[in-house]
Amino acid sequence: MRKVVFGNICSMIDATQINSVEEKRCCLGLTFVEITNSPIGPISFASGEHGLQGVAFSNLEEYKATLNQPDETPTLAGWETANKLLVEMNAYLSGLQREFTVDIDWSYIQGFQLQVLRITYEIPFGQVMSYGAIANQLGKPGAARAVGTALARNPIPIVIPCHRVIGSDHGLHGFGGGLDVKAYLLKLEGHTVINHRVIQP
Repeated sequence: MRKVVFGNICSMIDATQINSVEEKRCCLGLTFVEITNSPIGPISFASGEHGLQGVAFSNLEEYKATLNQPDETPTLAGWETANKLLVEMNAYLSGLQREFTVDIDWSYIQGFQLQVLRITYEIPFGQVMSYGAIANQLGKPGAARAVGTALARNPIPIVIPCHRVIGSDHGLHGFGGGLDVKAYLLKLEGHTVINHRVIQP
């Protein structure tokens, strides 16, 4: 067990497989956590009163700079979500967990993007779906490019698994964390990926 600090609130959690979790400060009532040495590089995430609001493939300082907001006291609910995701993310990246159970704050996502991400959120571990298939499910055939744009702006990657969306040619195409990270996550979930292409979807 090790001591992990979220804002002004401390908790004892099992973080033995995480190499470095630093003390965090919070802004806008959010709790921020950074996993500094994961298999895919630094991962930062933010949670608030109503659930998880963001996951970023960057260190905490860079992530908070993109928000450009003043510090405020974090909420207990946000801390609880961050605590839970820290454990679940570690288990997922270690190959020990398939699903995330943290609450997501969907209120920051709207319109077409919300529709796309809701479908993406339901793609099971070990499966993939094409951009075109999502467009068809939305009743908008031919909108595959728009689906890709919506996924490129996914504020909560990994938990909303946009890495499971690939091209109709089985190519990986795009991902906010980079194609190598997308390939890593798909391989973690049992897929064969060669030259940024899923061989056995």
